Amino acid sequence: MLARTDSRARALFLLIVATMLAALVGGRLAWWQVAQHDWLARMALNQLAQNEDLPAERGDIRDANGVLLATSVQVQSVFATPPSVTDKAGEASLLAPVLGMDQAELQKLLSGKAPWVWLQRRVDASVSDAVRALALPGIGLVPETRRVYPVQGIAPGTTLAAQVLGYVNVDGIGQYGIEGSQNPLVAGLPGSVTAQADVIGRRIADSVYELREPVNGSGMTLTLDAGLQHQLEEAMWGTFEKNQAQGVTGIVMDVHTGAILAMASYPSFDGNHYAASDPSLFTDPAVSRQYEPGSVMKAFTVAAALDAGAIDLKTTVMDDNNLRIGKYRIQNADRAYHAYGHGLITAGDVLKLSDNVGAAKIGLLLGRARLYEALRRFGFGTPTGIDIAGESPGVVHNPDAAGGYGDLTAAQNAFGQGLSITAVQLVAGYAAIANGGTLVTPHVIAGWTTPDGVYHAASVDPGERVMQEATAHTVLQLLTAAVDVGIAKPASIPGYSVAGKTGTAQVAGPASVRVQTGTDAAGRPIYATQIRDIYRAGWLDSSFVSVVPASDPRVVTLILIHRPVIWGNGQSAQSVTSVYRAWAPQMLEYLAIPPDRPITPVASK
Repeated sequence: MLARTDSRARALFLLIVATMLAALVGGRLAWWQVAQHDWLARMALNQLAQNEDLPAERGDIRDANGVLLATSVQVQSVFATPPSVTDKAGEASLLAPVLGMDQAELQKLLSGKAPWVWLQRRVDASVSDAVRALALPGIGLVPETRRVYPVQGIAPGTTLAAQVLGYVNVDGIGQYGIEGSQNPLVAGLPGSVTAQADVIGRRIADSVYELREPVNGSGMTLTLDAGLQHQLEEAMWGTFEKNQAQGVTGIVMDVHTGAILAMASYPSFDGNHYAASDPSLFTDPAVSRQYEPGSVMKAFTVAAALDAGAIDLKTTVMDDNNLRIGKYRIQNADRAYHAYGHGLITAGDVLKLSDNVGAAKIGLLLGRARLYEALRRFGFGTPTGIDIAGESPGVVHNPDAAGGYGDLTAAQNAFGQGLSITAVQLVAGYAAIANGGTLVTPHVIAGWTTPDGVYHAASVDPGERVMQEATAHTVLQLLTAAVDVGIAKPASIPGYSVAGKTGTAQVAGPASVRVQTGTDAAGRPIYATQIRDIYRAGWLDSSFVSVVPASDPRVVTLILIHRPVIWGNGQSAQSVTSVYRAWAPQMLEYLAIPPDRPITPVASK
């Protein structure tokens, strides 16, 4: 007979196990349905959510008189949903000529597995109309905004002040110039809408549960005057072509405030079609190109020496056209006509004659450390802080630091060789001479208007005093004499006192040079060809900087011609002073600056 078994223990065990499993499942359910309820709800909503950005309206950019320089218009962008394209090859053949795309490349996009792809962003109206007329399955249009620059520049294929303004890329982000430096302010903030969709992607009516309104960008007002900008561009384009130059730059700046009234460089580009332009044209050479300035720096050497009391107006130095420092020899630019120099000369003579030896000796009288400190104080070797993207600091070598060559570096600094500056640094430095000794901050932004219509004037640094007022006044008088009776006389303007200085500097460039790299076992030299930057024959930068009227300074101007075609004895098709003399009277008339000198009448026959 079988033995009897007691199932009560087994039943109790199974009950305990079942109870524990039920408690575990119940606890887990309670965890998900109570503790994690909000998180699960959000996740479910997100899985079925459709998010869309509401683009902000980018602010307009206008000149000082309200002329519209940059605005945004609504255009169409072309997209495709490849799963909906029924005839890949056929649609590509029809669409490629309309979009100006390679047919094979377009067919590859239409054959992809992506549910949605851009074909072309922000197209012209003629293109969007043609796409719409084709009515191809799986090809659609969506509205977007495109930045436009409505004022044409002087040169073919350019827009006015293109390098000052910059451009806005295909993603709506400002690049270069004002568009780049002020992008957060001009672009605003996009809004967003979140709606629910069903399982097959259809939006559920009245399901918008979150809305963030877009914040439109601020409108910018510049210090530029479009009329004066047009005049300056015309003058710069003319000399760019006539001189067959590599580049030109012109600047007009208020000496008291640092406001840039006009700034133009060539070659330039068309902001409406930036993608077709050489990217090297996007940065503004006036703020980004570093170059050796040459003799225009002599005014700062004289100012520093006068300000420190190292010289006075009667102090003389001997110019024998033969200043030797170590194995190097410094000579004057006019050595072909004055082989033995000009004898005893004053600081005023240095500026009138643009004398290298005299400037170097005055710099050495001041002392190399004090000269270096003065050049830094005048703003060289440091960004000016101008409100345009891409500014370069320039380079001023310390004669007594590593890499410096003592008196040689100081002498070169004194007459503008071996250091590098930017055009905007130079006009800021001359503005300090013109306004009584204050280094103002160059700027192109006058202010901005927020979407609520409130105008905010830009905060501008009042500037730092960099020399005594008496020193600035004295140097201005010396620069006036340099135009009245000195080397810059061709820049004189009837009826106006002009203070100014010319500058010519050699330009370095890469070249193959033969250098000794060692010796062989017999002690014979070993040579190799290397690529080094050397001063190239015929490569020059020619500039003229002016303050006008000198008796009551209003504006400082710069014209810089980069590597004009040179022939003969340093001749070019147009000298920088002749460009200034032809253009400056138009500028003065436009700005309503009256003559400050009597105009000598032409004698009648």
